[in-house]
Amino acid sequence: MKSKSIKLAVLSGMLALFVAAALPSWAGDDHQMKNGPTLTTREAKAMIETAKTPKEHLKLAQYFNQKADQADAEAKDHDEMIEAYRKNLAPQAVKAPGGVGTIGHCEFLAKSDRDMAKALREMAAAHEEMAKEAAK
Repeated sequence: MKSKSIKLAVLSGMLALFVAAALPSWAGDDHQMKNGPTLTTREAKAMIETAKTPKEHLKLAQYFNQKADQADAEAKDHDEMIEAYRKNLAPQAVKAPGGVGTIGHCEFLAKSDRDMAKALREMAAAHEEMAKEAAK
């Protein structure tokens, strides 16, 4: 009976963490507030096709930097989940349904988010360079 209640508690905790991870990260919004509204994904795609002026390239750079900020925030969220799992789960309970290790899952996502943030910052830097070139 005790084993069943422990499993239920672990599954409930995992569900709460996964729901929290799926919610939008508000960490990137601070950047938006300071620098004005960002482009939507649709607007960015359209601007990528037509950008010629320094202002347009700088707007795209801002968009990619904001996306990078969001990816960094997601990585931080996954790092915090890793610590929570390490503190609160018994070694036999770190396997999620289906056999995927919860800590390994969060480590994978944190690394993926950091890699994405790096790539997005590279895109932002490229558009900053394009803005300089367009200004000449």
